[in-house]
Amino acid sequence: MKNKSMKHWLVVLTLCGITISAIGLPVMSNGVFITPIADSLGVYRGSVAMHNTLTLFTKAIMSLYAGVLIRKYPFKLVILFGVVLAGVSNILLGFSESILVFNILGTLRGIGSGLLAWVPVTIVVNEWFEQKHGLVMSIVLSFSSVGGAVFSPVFTRLIESIGWEQSYQIMGLLIIAFTLPALLIPYTLDPKESGYLPYGALEHTDQASMKEKKTIKREAQGGVNGTLFALMFTFTLLQTMLIGVPQHFPGFSGTLGMTSEVGATMLSFAMISSIGFKLGMGYLSDFVGPIKSTLSMVAIVGGASILLVIFESAWLLYGAAFLYGAIFSIPSVSVTLLTKEFFGRYHFVRLYPILAFATSLGGAFSISLVGYIFDFTGSYIPAFIFSLGINLFNFVVLWIMVRMHTHNSLRKKAA
Repeated sequence: MKNKSMKHWLVVLTLCGITISAIGLPVMSNGVFITPIADSLGVYRGSVAMHNTLTLFTKAIMSLYAGVLIRKYPFKLVILFGVVLAGVSNILLGFSESILVFNILGTLRGIGSGLLAWVPVTIVVNEWFEQKHGLVMSIVLSFSSVGGAVFSPVFTRLIESIGWEQSYQIMGLLIIAFTLPALLIPYTLDPKESGYLPYGALEHTDQASMKEKKTIKREAQGGVNGTLFALMFTFTLLQTMLIGVPQHFPGFSGTLGMTSEVGATMLSFAMISSIGFKLGMGYLSDFVGPIKSTLSMVAIVGGASILLVIFESAWLLYGAAFLYGAIFSIPSVSVTLLTKEFFGRYHFVRLYPILAFATSLGGAFSISLVGYIFDFTGSYIPAFIFSLGINLFNFVVLWIMVRMHTHNSLRKKAA
């Protein structure tokens, strides 16, 4: 059986399509719809953003069960069910005129999205790749931002020309279209069932020997520091409550007397830069460690928050939005690396799913939170100040975690 082939990279291509369908379109590109829908229906922007919140919230819940479903039922059946829910719900949103219906369809869209990513795509990468695993994972995850960067300005123009209703319907069709390669190209969850080995795996490797080397004995691991984990959960939840800020850039540009296209371009800059920040985060961590690299990202986002408050020129705002794209590297890369750093490989398996849930939960409330801040203050500036405050607070939280981790490590060595 082949352990290196074009089929492996074809599988990666299908996963990139799934990521666009699950995150890039319904989440990362959805910000340009908030203001037009609110103006059309005569409701608060926060009320419109609530259906996005419900999408992310139900996606978070489904992420706890998606892994079980993938193992219990055929992989492609789960993907088919997910894309039908996500795509059809998005199409029906284009026919909706009630916030209640928006929220119901947003919930169904979230269930479908949760069956597509993140858990299913990461499971496939784990099964199909032994070598280049980190590179492939970064590529697949970055396509959530690629989708946002490419389609945000596209949907802005479509909304201006044909309205948000038909634009939402087109988004639903695209959600289905980008998942079709994964459904039509033949491959299985286990590469061996398709006649392949995982990329870079050796066919005659002694499996028992590998398991013995990779086994981490519980006795060799210390217990989990509850305070340290509580701080890590707080850091994760608060930091991911800011990922909805860029989705409101189109509305923010309008408050400055600029066109929505300027705001959509800001959103695209944030999405484009997030690709580089996600890929660069792992590369930087190899040299300076996950703690210093995470602190640098927090500092960049904090600085970008200040720039969004003081800048009023379009090109300067593009630069601020570009820097704010660093926020997306924290839930997708930093949290993973910090969990391993603070709690070790053994506890990672048990603790990371909880932090992943916190990531989705924070993101779920983020979009509506920023919308309601605008609704009750008439400005997005308080949201940017809130962003700055969160980054300053989390900078201190991370410093405390480092001190606690260092103290615990020294105490264990002394014992």
